[in-house]
Amino acid sequence: MRPNDPRPIDPVTRPARGLLHQKLSFEHFELTQFDPSEALAPFVENYWMILWDLPGRPAYTQKNLPHPSQHLVLDPQGQTGIFGVATGAFPYRMEGSGRILGTKFRPGAFHAFFGKPVSVLTDTYQPIETVFGRTGAELDRVFIQLNDPMAMVDRIEDLLLARRPHLDARAKQARRIVEAIEAQKDTFSIAHLATDFGITPRSLQRQFDRYIGVGPKWVIDRYRMIEAVEALNRGEAPSLTDLAQRLGFFDSAHFTHRFQTLTGTAPSVYKDANP
Repeated sequence: MRPNDPRPIDPVTRPARGLLHQKLSFEHFELTQFDPSEALAPFVENYWMILWDLPGRPAYTQKNLPHPSQHLVLDPQGQTGIFGVATGAFPYRMEGSGRILGTKFRPGAFHAFFGKPVSVLTDTYQPIETVFGRTGAELDRVFIQLNDPMAMVDRIEDLLLARRPHLDARAKQARRIVEAIEAQKDTFSIAHLATDFGITPRSLQRQFDRYIGVGPKWVIDRYRMIEAVEALNRGEAPSLTDLAQRLGFFDSAHFTHRFQTLTGTAPSVYKDANP
């Protein structure tokens, strides 16, 4: 850790929102999160590490609902790179032993490093060296050699700070809009959202294309689905009809269709699997 770095030495504990079948998930891997330094807090939401050790056990595939963020991921067992927003549920297969270290950028922030509309990254990835000064292979080697995750986080921070990132006003506004969508569970209309922030719906669409990577309608729907998954994970949804209405769906049939299309499981089946 650098001198005068205010980050705590210990990892932070936050809910892992969007993990499908969360209870079962944590029987197969550990998820640890680390705060960014003060200098990078406007750009990075957190650093996260997944660690698994499944000797003699079957491989496990975890699915989760991604947030509207870009990630820099070190995955020596799989694919290291810069990942855009995944528009569908994202599966990852774990077998044997392994670990992954990721950097989750705040909504709207990765544009400060990328310099282009981040929508070109959506549902895909680019090698780290296309944006930063180190190759993914170099960073993977350092990650494999280091046993201290905070030491690797410091390497990543050096990489990010070397770019001297700057958030412009529209990037900051894009982040505020995403945060408003997440916080206000009754936000269902793009027109109302644009009015609240003093811009036109067309300008809102363009702003999200450039800074978020997906449209505002996708963000609204994704946070509704994440809220549904969290409610079912906690067993707090005695009635799927009530849950659908709370999340602004016209009827439970529409909610069921959206949930099953995204997760591959009907909400009633998911609920029964998460008592």
